[in-house]
This record gives sequence, structure tokens and C-alpha cells, in this order.
Amino acid sequence: MIPAKEIRDNFSQVASCYERYADIQGKLAQELLKELVGQKRIYESILDIGCGSGWLLQQLKRYFQNSKIFGLDISFEMVKETKRKTLNAIVADALSLPFRDGSFNLVVSNAVYQWVPDLDTAFKEAARILHKEGYFVFNCFGAETLEELRNCFNIEENYLPEEKLIRECLEKAHFTNVDITKSVRKKYFDNLVDILSWLKYIGANRINAYQVLLTPKRLAEANYAYSCNYRSNGKVYASFEVIQVKAKK
Repeated sequence: MIPAKEIRDNFSQVASCYERYADIQGKLAQELLKELVGQKRIYESILDIGCGSGWLLQQLKRYFQNSKIFGLDISFEMVKETKRKTLNAIVADALSLPFRDGSFNLVVSNAVYQWVPDLDTAFKEAARILHKEGYFVFNCFGAETLEELRNCFNIEENYLPEEKLIRECLEKAHFTNVDITKSVRKKYFDNLVDILSWLKYIGANRINAYQVLLTPKRLAEANYAYSCNYRSNGKVYASFEVIQVKAKK
């Protein structure tokens, strides 16, 4: 798994430009918001885990005006960006939530849990701070994400979670009415180098762990392989498996 410090540092470096480049994450946040608003439930208190620079938190404040709304993120710089929008947010880790048992009626999270190394602990923490009959709604990227990139660089390591693991961890945390759906989204680029640059701009440049592979020769070979195998309508694409979850305590 990726060390927490590396995750924190990566996202802190891109906090000021994250929303400009994180279009897939932004679209998922919109879908998550639409789901929550469409349910027409009333929540006394809401927590956004991994609130980033605060877009979803701001929208929750807009649509749930009578709710107490809080956010947290592992990145200090992301929390600074959130607070600039006059939102309530703190620096904290999903593995150790600094709230009392039963503090929230709804816990949400957008494109975060793929970064969490211990889903067992993380989901138990989410369950602990939820009030009885509380709801847990989130999405994350699954194991098939960036499959093309791993293939072209012959990368076998894959830290992203599978649906089976997510379901098992939710059940261990005693969540009920677990509803999981999956979809695949594609983002198009001019070439492989653009993909790598984009990943860096959104703080997801895990490919840096394989610097030994990124010689000019190896990069050219991977770019050629990518262009031959993963091209559509004059563009290359990267796939993202999205796992969407709704559960109840």
C-alpha cells in the first residue's frame, strides 16, 4: 500500500489546482450529491470523509441547510482550501476519526477509500461515528482502474480494492442493506505522457514509484504500446472502475 505520508504530500502539493484537473472526481461528486438530494432524507449531521478542497462539502451545505456539516481530509493544504470557502473542516485520517460514537446521521465520501490501506478499520470507524439507522454513502476507484497503464508498464502491483473486499469489510463493520454498483468511465488524452501529467496534477502519480521504468526508451516503448492497443477516435484512453456504495448501520 501507499504510505499515508506520500498520499498526504501528493495531495497537499496539488491542493490549489485540484478542482481544475480532477474532472472525473468532480463528476462523481455531482452524481453522489444528486443521489443524496434525491433520497429526500433529513440529516441532523453530515460528515464528508476526504473532503479535498471542499466542492462536495459546499454543495451539501447548500442543499442540507438545516444540517450540521463537517469535513475532514488527510491533507493540511486541502483543508486550508476548504476553509477558504468558510466550511467546517479538520485534518484527520479515515482510520482514526476524531468524533464520538454516534455523532452523525450520514457519512459520505467521494473518490477516497481507494487510498485507505485498511478498509476493515476505516469502515468500522465510519460505523462507530454513525448514529443508529445512519447511512454510509460513498464511491471509490476499483481494481480495474488504469488497467491499460499497468499493462503497458508491466506493473503487477495493484493496491486498488475489489468489490468483494469492500463488501466483506462493510459486513464486518455490521453495515446492512449494502447496495454496491460498478461502472467503467473513460477519460481521453492525446498520448501517454499526457496521462502521466494528469495523474500528477490530481495527486495520483503513483507511477512515480516505478521511476526505474521511466527511462526515455521505456517510456517510448510504453507510449507506442498504449497507442496501438488503447486508442479510439484518434485519442488514447484511461479506464476508471467506479464502485458506488450505499449502506445502513
